[in-house]
Amino acid sequence: MARKAKLSTEIVINKALEIAQAGDFNALSYRGLARELNVQPQTLYRYVANIEELQIKVVLIFLDQLIAFVQNAVIGLSGQEAILAFVKAAFDFSQDNHAFNSMLSLIGKINKQDEILAKLMALRDIPTTIVRRNNGNEDANKVQQHVQILMSLIFGFIEFTDLGLYRDKADASTTLVANAKEIIVNW
Repeated sequence: MARKAKLSTEIVINKALEIAQAGDFNALSYRGLARELNVQPQTLYRYVANIEELQIKVVLIFLDQLIAFVQNAVIGLSGQEAILAFVKAAFDFSQDNHAFNSMLSLIGKINKQDEILAKLMALRDIPTTIVRRNNGNEDANKVQQHVQILMSLIFGFIEFTDLGLYRDKADASTTLVANAKEIIVNW
């Protein structure tokens, strides 16, 4: 009889992330995860209390990856150049990680969203900081409006691309950046 690999919470969560990133977040289940780990589904309860806790942990790691990716893209940049780099990086991340859109839809189904919302606010803080630095004396409400418009443009564009409205993904990235440039020209 083959020995089963030793499990840990980290191994379980990393395998769940791998499954989610390979397909979509909605495909993540205890049965599928157990099958991948070669264990019985009830074994997973030792490491993660329930499927929602597992989903939360996977979404948080995914959002950390997104945040790190966009932060890296804007390092050393400022003003409109930094905003456009943020837009392009967020879109590129979504295209390189096919599960991005399903992750966004999954968030709406999770009951305990506090940690996830905190991560989404951390993501939003990146362009907020850039806009504030660029427009030092601008009203905080105006900065917030600018960032809401920007985030809506990015996430809407990701959704439209996933729906197939922009078939040439290289062109979609260029189009998104051009659209963002038109919006931020007077910021």
